[in-house]
Amino acid sequence: MNLEVDGILTHIQRVGEGRPVLLLHGWGPSSVTLDRHLMPLARQLQGQYEVTMLEFPGHGASGLPRDTWGVAEFAAWTLKAMDLLALKQPVIVAHSFGGRVALHLAANHPDRVSSLVLTGCAGLRPKKTLKGWVRTRIFQAGRLFIQALGLIPALKYKAEDWLASLRVAFSSRDYLATPEALRGSFSQIVRQDLRPLLPDIKHQTLLVWGEMDSATPLWMGQAMAREMPHACLLVYEGDDHFAYHNQVARFANAVDAFLQEVHPA
Repeated sequence: MNLEVDGILTHIQRVGEGRPVLLLHGWGPSSVTLDRHLMPLARQLQGQYEVTMLEFPGHGASGLPRDTWGVAEFAAWTLKAMDLLALKQPVIVAHSFGGRVALHLAANHPDRVSSLVLTGCAGLRPKKTLKGWVRTRIFQAGRLFIQALGLIPALKYKAEDWLASLRVAFSSRDYLATPEALRGSFSQIVRQDLRPLLPDIKHQTLLVWGEMDSATPLWMGQAMAREMPHACLLVYEGDDHFAYHNQVARFANAVDAFLQEVHPA
């Protein structure tokens, strides 16, 4: 179904009956669809849970946000969707970028979250490395050089092309895959470090990580397990950022076992 949330036409699907569970997907404006990313998990859970799935603004069949959004804006929009759907205090199961939104909601609106299951959760800034520092300095120097060349009238238009090529060469694959209208949001989101929120999240939390996750490396899950008061970490050996999807039946069983323990009937 489609529902207007804060003026944005939003694609929503709901299956099953029972305790309310809200599934939040990862970042991927050009690839994310509920059927592809969340429905396999929802089908596994629908026997015991009422599962609601949202497509974030700019993703799938949902409309674009009106301007540049950070995590706080996506979280505020999610809260409005929850109100419209009468989701008072769901369990939130979130992947990657959806985990950023879940962390923000749990820290700032704790009464609206029952418990958390976070898999490949983003939100912690990568550790600084010498390689990263050198790469940043090379980009900055190249940009300044090209901008200086652009001051020469005969080179002005060529400099614009050179600068665009430089940005492409130094941009991440996720940034390049993001449509132009959402790149400002993407840049703002990845700069936000949500680590200061972790000690304030008192909800029972299951963290599920792929051992070989390169998008949100395992150290992030380990840090969350240490710094969130009631979190435990489950690692899927040899799996990657999409461990929840690659082993959907196993993941659904882990979610169910966790919820049966923290929310006994």
